[in-house]
Amino acid sequence: MLLIILLVLALVFVQALLPGKFLTDQVGPQAQMGPRDDLPPPTPILARSRRALANLHETLPIFLTLAVLSIVLGEQGWLSLIGAALYLVGRVVHVVCYLRALSPWRSLAFSVAVLGMLALAAPLVPHIFA
Repeated sequence: MLLIILLVLALVFVQALLPGKFLTDQVGPQAQMGPRDDLPPPTPILARSRRALANLHETLPIFLTLAVLSIVLGEQGWLSLIGAALYLVGRVVHVVCYLRALSPWRSLAFSVAVLGMLALAAPLVPHIFA
C-alpha cells in the first residue's frame, strides 16, 4: 500500500509541474520568471493541465485518507490493494485523456479511480461498527 501511496504522490508532483511547463512553452522563461501580471489567455493545453490538477486535488484527500486508514487498521488485503491500484491507474489515464481532450475516455478513467476508492473503502466499513 505504501508503494501505491508514493506513486500517487509522484503523480501529484508531475501533474503540479505540468501547468508551469505549458506556461513556459506559451510565454517563454523570462515571462514565466517575472511577476506574470500581463499574461495572455492560457492555451488549451495549459488550461486543461490546470483543470486536471484541480480535479486531482478533489479526490486526493479522500484517497490518502482511505489508504492511510487501511494501513493503520491493518486492512491491506487484496481488495484494498486492487482499489488503490485502480485509483492510481485511473488517475494516470485521466490526466493523459484530459490533456489530449479524449472524451468520453476521460470520464471513464475518472470512474475507474472512483471505483478504486470504493474498493479501498469497502474493507474499512466493518471498523465503523467495531
